Amino acid sequence: MVAWLSSGLLLGWSLGANDAANVFGTAVASRMVRFATAARFCAVFVVLGGLVNGPAAMETLGALGQIETLPGAFATAVAPAVIIAAMVRLGIPVSTSQAVVGALIGYRLMMVGSLDTATWRLLWTIILTWAACPVLAATVAFCTYKLTALIFRSLPMPLFALDRWLRFGLIAAGCYGAWALGGNNLANVVGVYARLDLFAPVQFGPWTLSQSRMLATLGGLAIALGAATYSYRVMLTVGRDLMRLDAFSAFIAVFAEAVAVDFFAHSWKIGTFVLPAIPVSITQALIGAVLGIGFARGLHTMKMPVLGLIALGWVLTPLLAALLTAGILPLVLRLG
Repeated sequence: MVAWLSSGLLLGWSLGANDAANVFGTAVASRMVRFATAARFCAVFVVLGGLVNGPAAMETLGALGQIETLPGAFATAVAPAVIIAAMVRLGIPVSTSQAVVGALIGYRLMMVGSLDTATWRLLWTIILTWAACPVLAATVAFCTYKLTALIFRSLPMPLFALDRWLRFGLIAAGCYGAWALGGNNLANVVGVYARLDLFAPVQFGPWTLSQSRMLATLGGLAIALGAATYSYRVMLTVGRDLMRLDAFSAFIAVFAEAVAVDFFAHSWKIGTFVLPAIPVSITQALIGAVLGIGFARGLHTMKMPVLGLIALGWVLTPLLAALLTAGILPLVLRLG
């Protein structure tokens, strides 16, 4: 059991090293929050967010992959874990959600040979959500930047007071971002196991700890470990190399990405259409937020070659994950 779960835990560690870094990356890069402090807060709120909101998005990925065996789940988790770990080593922020969805599609094509109508509909909904997420983050960042700048100009305060409030705001926004990450992206770590019968429910007085909550706890701890041990380099790529962010802009960026990611961690009914909880890329949300700030400040402040490198990683990640899953799946199934 532990061996089959290890790929999901590795994926959680990779996600923590890549994506969880983004909730405090701008704060650390602007030197307003120490990395050790950021890692501790991130660890706590990722686990809490995953326990409360994580199971909803897990169901969405479970429906997309329809994985019924442990070997299949292992192969589908290990492929994106390897891809993401390689990208992190290069310092390139990538989308864990795209990597996992690419692996799930590779699994379905290998096992079934095609995608049915319901799967295509869900896949297109996920893709459209990916496009909407950075747009939403950019919009929130642009509006919040303009509004907050107006408030600060009309209510001047001493520099030491401003510095204290910005530091508090960065920590609060980072904690909210970590909460949103746990609630939304935990599905990327353990969603492949959602349809398997692995753990019996455990009763704690009037509360019942379900399998989905147990998986959420394990996945959250793996994400927290990745954030604490190997996220510093990606923090600097997003918070320093793409665009120099002062503490004020860093606060706006993290707040905007958290709002966007948290929005998609819940299901929404729009008329007769129901938008399910869908794992989105917190990296893309942060890039969208940084773009929104760039529009507010002027695009000349952004480093477009770095943005192009990040965009290339987004395109390659799902394709490589799908191909790697298809390549290792037959071997893993024989071993299982």
